[in-house]
Amino acid sequence: MLDVPQMAGATGAGCASTLVGHPLDTIKVHMQTNPKLQNTLQATKFLMRGSNHSPLVLFRGMAPPLVNAVAMNTVMFSVFRHVKSSLPDDMAGASLAAGIISGFGTAFLSTPTDYIKIQAQIHGIGSSTSAFLVNTIRSNPMILFRGHVANLGREGLFTMVYLGLYDQLRYNNNDASLIGDPIVTSSAHPLLTVAAISSFTGGLAWVASYPLDTIKSILQASTKRMTIREAFHQIWSTGGYKAFYRGCGASTGRAMLVTSIRMISYEWILTLF
Repeated sequence: MLDVPQMAGATGAGCASTLVGHPLDTIKVHMQTNPKLQNTLQATKFLMRGSNHSPLVLFRGMAPPLVNAVAMNTVMFSVFRHVKSSLPDDMAGASLAAGIISGFGTAFLSTPTDYIKIQAQIHGIGSSTSAFLVNTIRSNPMILFRGHVANLGREGLFTMVYLGLYDQLRYNNNDASLIGDPIVTSSAHPLLTVAAISSFTGGLAWVASYPLDTIKSILQASTKRMTIREAFHQIWSTGGYKAFYRGCGASTGRAMLVTSIRMISYEWILTLF
């Protein structure tokens, strides 16, 4: 059964990271799906012009990921902790294996919420998010899992590098780990160290998984059903391999910011209990 500190840490980490990261995510999605937008500034101006210069446009579609953030972080940290604790202590790559499985678990939550978020960010949903969700469930519920295979790969790869590598670097030659008690108050591991390691692994994870995220965005933004192969060819036709990294600069900065805030919030909240 999930304990209170775990839930509190996941809640705080999820809310803080989503509030900070969503505006940059909106810019990233538009750059991925609109080849005419070549940089962050151009994408921001495009969005502002389309909304009468209201900055609130950057927060469009935030409700689903904000609500989902608590569940996502709870699954990510809990699955990682339980999987790693079930593996042999001397198993090489145990943290990375736990990270992959943890990512697969979060994908089942992030695919439907990402679909709603991207529909709101790209097309607008013409009504409240809850009404859009209800209408989608009534008319075609399986569409919520459009792009799920690509997202499984993205989440698995991302969490393997982000959380798995973080666990190895953060607790290297140390008895503690994410599966045990936090040692964030230790003089050897201040919050600055947590921020440095998590921003590094978060940025690295995002660059590694970004092509899969671009494919997922194309699949979920499309108004018609597409295969991964069709999405791949569509992206390639707009600029070759570079097209898969369109918007990567903005989103990598976001990833480093969000992942460090998430981990700092999580580990700091655990020390309060």
